[in-house]
Amino acid sequence: MRAKTGGNMKTNVSAFFLLAGAALLLTGCSYTFSSAVGTRVTSAQIQEIKLGRTTELDLAKLLGSPAKMEKMKDGAHRLVYEWTDIWSPTFLGGYQARGFFDKEKDEAFEIIIKDGVVLSYRFMKP
Repeated sequence: MRAKTGGNMKTNVSAFFLLAGAALLLTGCSYTFSSAVGTRVTSAQIQEIKLGRTTELDLAKLLGSPAKMEKMKDGAHRLVYEWTDIWSPTFLGGYQARGFFDKEKDEAFEIIIKDGVVLSYRFMKP
């Protein structure tokens, strides 16, 4: 007499492949650089900025156009340079899934200009 296995072979094979596929996706996934948006301010560029001496024209040559520019109540100008790195999940075989599961790394660099020269600068949370 044969013992009953409790389910048909087709269901067991389907479940096996479903679990194996899920395991491969979870263990074989890593995040790789996908793209960047904006202007990233580097430490070498920051070293070129001199408080009280660097002008707005100097900044335009050094960093390009800011993402945001606004006039403050005291007459100073606030420039913000924003940058975002986008990392997408990459699976075994090199398939890169872009979109919903992307991770982003954001940076923002603020510069205050008053009387035509840099008054202050800092990294800030975007």
